[in-house]
Amino acid sequence: MTGLLRGPWGVLLGLANLLGCYVAYGALAARPQGEWDEQTLTGVEFASALLVVLGAGTFLLALVPVRRRTISPWWLAPSLLFLAVGAARWAYVALVYPQGPGG
Repeated sequence: MTGLLRGPWGVLLGLANLLGCYVAYGALAARPQGEWDEQTLTGVEFASALLVVLGAGTFLLALVPVRRRTISPWWLAPSLLFLAVGAARWAYVALVYPQGPGG
């Protein structure tokens, strides 16, 4: 029975990890031009928050078949990496580009 379940879980987690790669690229590649570039900073913060949520959701989704021993525990690694990268980028933007008194 585990052989039949590997395919759907692998496809679902593979697509979720590809989406995580896309969002991580967006969060890491966008560079604000300065502290005044609020649109880019908001976009980076949104992408980072989305990456954290996506990482947590993918982790919880992968936890079910890992606990059933249907797939390898290595499937948990990408979601934890996305979670860490999203949190680190979000914290970096908050520390480097603090909001001024008008924001």
